[in-house]
Amino acid sequence: MLGRNLKLLLLAAALGLVLSLSPTAHPQDKSLPLAPGDVAPRLDLEAILQAPPKAKATWDKLRGNIIVLEFWATWCGPCRAALPHLNELAERYKNKPVRFISITDEEEWRVRNFLKVTPIKGWIGLDRDRSAHKAYGVGMIPHTVLVDRDGKLAAVGQPSDVSAEVLDRMLAGQPAALPPAPPLPPPPTQTPKASEQADQAPALVELLIKPAPASSSMSFSGNVFKARGMALKTLLAEAYGVPRVTVLTDGPGNDETYQAAARVPIERSDLLRPLLQKGLAAALGISVRRETREMDVLVLAVPEKMKPTLRPGQSRTENPILSDDGQISGTSSSLRTFCLVLQDALNRVVLDETGLEGAFDIALYWDFRNTDSVFKEIREQLGLELRPAKRSIEVLIYEKKTVQETVH
Repeated sequence: MLGRNLKLLLLAAALGLVLSLSPTAHPQDKSLPLAPGDVAPRLDLEAILQAPPKAKATWDKLRGNIIVLEFWATWCGPCRAALPHLNELAERYKNKPVRFISITDEEEWRVRNFLKVTPIKGWIGLDRDRSAHKAYGVGMIPHTVLVDRDGKLAAVGQPSDVSAEVLDRMLAGQPAALPPAPPLPPPPTQTPKASEQADQAPALVELLIKPAPASSSMSFSGNVFKARGMALKTLLAEAYGVPRVTVLTDGPGNDETYQAAARVPIERSDLLRPLLQKGLAAALGISVRRETREMDVLVLAVPEKMKPTLRPGQSRTENPILSDDGQISGTSSSLRTFCLVLQDALNRVVLDETGLEGAFDIALYWDFRNTDSVFKEIREQLGLELRPAKRSIEVLIYEKKTVQETVH
């Protein structure tokens, strides 16, 4: 199973989509030079959530307060991981002249859906035109900016850099003094010899399967497949181009994880999956077959006397959907694709029976520690219903080969 910090559902085989969500910082606009002591740029925010009525995020109104600007996004894993720390600080300094303002470039409806499940203490600024991001030179998120009581830049860093000690120093009129950023690793200096370069040339056909510690790294692109620390069910799902939840076994399960790599010539990309299928069968001694079975599934439907609150997508082409623990977010995506991602998150077959065609902007958030919370959140956030049912489903069955099968 993919790791908690990131669950990449690779739908390229079935839908021609590539999903990408990194658990590290995420690139934004090119950074602009800002230094401690500079006057803080204007905050041209379209709206402010969770602020008192008529509150404004201008430096005239905020003067006299220490300001913690946190540039973030609902889809950013490190941003979400930093929320408990920032919320704890906001609660600790709620009666002191310290103001926390979290700034995102996302739509208000998406942010409000997120807040229903994951609270953020302090104000939330909406920067839809990214003017504040550009003014503050936000190159990666999360990105934290400290502004002193006089409206001058005090420090730039990461959420983890901001501590009670840092804020206490600033309240006392002292420099913020954030820890320095770690140095970048030196670039490689050695160049392989010509003979070594020849030995390192990629093989035209390549297949590798071996045990490996559990991880969450996998890619399937054209004529190359790579995976590290993947369960057998996940590898079989990719090899046969089927959802992982439809890979079953009639015999003992396989809890081992493996490293797998396969490569074929680019002009014969159609051979990649057959190569991987045969390689898994030979290396792990399994047989695989397809059949149809009646299964317990979840059905996505439109509830009676309710109107869906889905927002039509603006793009003419279907875009990838990002999935992480307790959230699914995408733009101009079909409900069929949404169900494929949701079933991977819930580890249950999910079928679209809404009858709704077209593409939608979707943002669903739920408490990943309580899977059942998804039923309530789908009704409240999407105006849809997820209910149990039985359906005939085509599944992939793998079994350990018998000694006779292995000999033949």
